[in-house]
Amino acid sequence: MLFCRLKMATVRGDCPDFRGEVRENGTVPLGRSGGRRIFRRETARKTRQSPACERLLKMAMPSRFGLSNVAFRCPGGFWAALAAGVLLAFPVRAAQPPAGLLLRASDLLMLHRLCASDAENKEPLRGFRRYGFGGAPIAESSILAFEENPRFTLIVGDLTPRRESEPKLKDDSPRVIRRLVAVKRACFLIDDQVRRTTPGVRLAWSLQTAGTAEVSSRRIRVVEGDWEIVVQMLLPRNVQVSKTARKAGVQAGYVVDLTAEGDPDEVRFLNVAHVRQVADKSPLPVVEIAERGGPALITVRARDQACQFNLPRWRDGAGTVAVLDANGKPTGEPRPLPSGILPHTADGVAMIERWDAAYRDGRRPPWDSGRPSSDLVRAVEQGTLKPCRAVELGCGTGTNAIYLAQRDFDVTAIDLAPTALAIAERKAREAGVKVRWLLADVLAPPKLQPFEFIYDRGCYHGLRKQHAAAYVESLRRLSRPGTLVLILAGNAKDSEARSGPPRVTEEEIRGDFSKLFEIVELRETRFDSIDPNGAGALAWSVLLRRKG
Repeated sequence: MLFCRLKMATVRGDCPDFRGEVRENGTVPLGRSGGRRIFRRETARKTRQSPACERLLKMAMPSRFGLSNVAFRCPGGFWAALAAGVLLAFPVRAAQPPAGLLLRASDLLMLHRLCASDAENKEPLRGFRRYGFGGAPIAESSILAFEENPRFTLIVGDLTPRRESEPKLKDDSPRVIRRLVAVKRACFLIDDQVRRTTPGVRLAWSLQTAGTAEVSSRRIRVVEGDWEIVVQMLLPRNVQVSKTARKAGVQAGYVVDLTAEGDPDEVRFLNVAHVRQVADKSPLPVVEIAERGGPALITVRARDQACQFNLPRWRDGAGTVAVLDANGKPTGEPRPLPSGILPHTADGVAMIERWDAAYRDGRRPPWDSGRPSSDLVRAVEQGTLKPCRAVELGCGTGTNAIYLAQRDFDVTAIDLAPTALAIAERKAREAGVKVRWLLADVLAPPKLQPFEFIYDRGCYHGLRKQHAAAYVESLRRLSRPGTLVLILAGNAKDSEARSGPPRVTEEEIRGDFSKLFEIVELRETRFDSIDPNGAGALAWSVLLRRKG
């Protein structure tokens, strides 16, 4: 709330649009009403004003505020001039809707240029943080997921207000979510999900432009300079649309507002935006949606590519994407969309590509034995591990996660390779078990409740050389006092081997984990090999318990 230290009074008539009051200390609150910033004021007392004061007041305050009936209570024109100067220096602007429910045409144009850029040093996450959420950049801590790849860029932001006065929900999940998908050479999918917690606040979605705006049927066409943006409204099915010219005191243009009929407490605004030059008269990409109360199935067909996005509400999962052939058939398993921030620099994208390629086209990497790890099975059968909430880091095709789920563990499994997770999802479906598969970076895991058991067969030894501290920090975030951690890592005593996993020493293991964890067991073992009768590489079996 802003305050202007003015003492006001009406000299004639009443001002029916006055709201609030002039406070005893002379402050006049500046609040929000109906999505517009207004002066809240009320009759204080009748007094006289000089002609000079009245002229300055009319210059400073637009007539739409009804302030022709308002006078300053001051001994002369000095204080009136000072107050008017303050108001001129800080012009009253139309208030923007809450972040996450606003889309600015100028921001879409910037994102379009960013996606079209081939610069090697571009920073897509910074650009999407800056232009993807209706104004100022949102905090990096509010980014829930991000992925950059040759077909699309996706970002998910939590825009829930962080105020103590904001009512808390029972499930403590975000109340304002924006999922933005830039389909390369095609369009933008803007998926805004919002839940009302304050009675009487109407949920709306706004498109703001400094150019022209035309509304017809379920489409909005905006023109800014040589560019046009065509917005196709997908959800809600029953929507009310209004177009308003931006008032005096702000940049010219229009605001188009969408509201759901019936004013529900929860609304999903799902729109598609096409960006192109005005002179481009080629057909727009075809976008189709199928949604009957569950996930939204959106198919985007543009030029030589077609993608199908399965987008549930964020609290129900990240969703999947499938590439379609010319006949509309998937070319492979639907792969998961990210649940966390993936490596997104040029090197990071290349790394994901290398790991993912190991699982494509029916290939089976040498570390995938196809059988549950012998050391994991041993710990479960001996009763060291009992059914609980468990997470596997670097789950690959899910053999170990499925084994745990079959033994009544509540399992979450994380990996960086989308194809591996797609295979894992199919295997779990065939086995008749449920596992929560997350496409995420082990070094930047999504926000999850602490687990009672963490399993890692092969991540630690691959990350340790450069990211030992970050790996331990991930364990800290995913655990709580008493959590058990079982790690299999390459053993440095296997010095004669010319290939196989990275290797670590006993001293390195103790140095990395002893501060945060008690080492319950540290023994030599061997990895399982693809050949059931063969011996795998020498390894360490490390059982840790989080200290209190």
